Amino acid sequence: MNLREFKECVKFNIENELRHAILGLGAPGVGKSQVVKQIGAELGYKVIDLRLAQMSEVEIGGLIYPNEDRTKTRWLSPEVLPDEERDGKKTILLLDEITSCPKRVQVAAYQLILDRRVGQYNLPEGTFVIGLGNREDDDGVYIRLAGPLADRFEIHYIDVDFRTWKNDFAIPYGVHSYVINYLNFKPAALHTQKADSDSMVFATPRSWERVSDILKKNSDLSNPVVVNKIAGNIGEVETTQFVSFINSSDDTVSVEDYLDNKVEAPTDPEKVAILTNGMIDRVSFLKSVNEADAIPEEKLKEVEKVIDGIFRLSTAEYTIVGIRDLLEINRKVVSKLLYESENPRVDEFLKYNTYLLGEY
Repeated sequence: MNLREFKECVKFNIENELRHAILGLGAPGVGKSQVVKQIGAELGYKVIDLRLAQMSEVEIGGLIYPNEDRTKTRWLSPEVLPDEERDGKKTILLLDEITSCPKRVQVAAYQLILDRRVGQYNLPEGTFVIGLGNREDDDGVYIRLAGPLADRFEIHYIDVDFRTWKNDFAIPYGVHSYVINYLNFKPAALHTQKADSDSMVFATPRSWERVSDILKKNSDLSNPVVVNKIAGNIGEVETTQFVSFINSSDDTVSVEDYLDNKVEAPTDPEKVAILTNGMIDRVSFLKSVNEADAIPEEKLKEVEKVIDGIFRLSTAEYTIVGIRDLLEINRKVVSKLLYESENPRVDEFLKYNTYLLGEY
């Protein structure tokens, strides 16, 4: 599944008050931790992030000490665990790096996940437990979970998906346009880690975010410092291709000019990809629109211009790609707008391609 689908599975449990622990497994840097924090922000839950690979079993299980007359033992509960008075009634306990921590730490976490308690400590009623880790073939530190521990989780395998990353993260969080344009042209570059590679540097969604941060400070790709810093995040081979792509894109068609019918659609695949991405960016606000919402007239005109622009692209294949990207923003709302469109190009297209819209 992709990150969006994993997110919906987690939200399902929280919104329906199912206290089943969920485990998400995926490659490093794909945004697993980030999506859990997004869920917390959206639903009003405090996320308590425990990096298990950096902890000892005592930090999870607590410390035993004798009572006053030394006839019984008591437990000192770990301060890092959710506390209702301190953290509120709505918390997500994020057990990150659970497949990278020592067996002793996994065992300490076992009772917490199994019984929602450890020693004399009990997880607050409003706490949901989410575990995250890498898969065995992700070329990271991997320590297999014990069968009884794995059996306590609802387990999901998360794959890298460019469209989900672009629409759910890159566009809303303002990732630099150079990064989005390049990855829109070459989606496979979003994650280039290979298990049999000796290189320590490879591209991931996390490293592309760092590249974006660099470009926001200095986007001069003739500056060797900037290029070297990019290479330190995504590798030299990918950097060479990235710089070449951006430098060759200086004569791309302006989104503004194209939507105003001042220029024709390009035919070069790279320029089409950049133009389409730019048009999709213009209507990214649709992501937060509900099906029943009335879209302000000014914004509705912008959407209509983008739809018309997509249908004026040089080939039907480019139009289909553009429509799919548009639907990725908000399928229900975009489908409704397409069905209600008075554009004859749209009417003709829908006669033969309604399958793209899915159920509506």
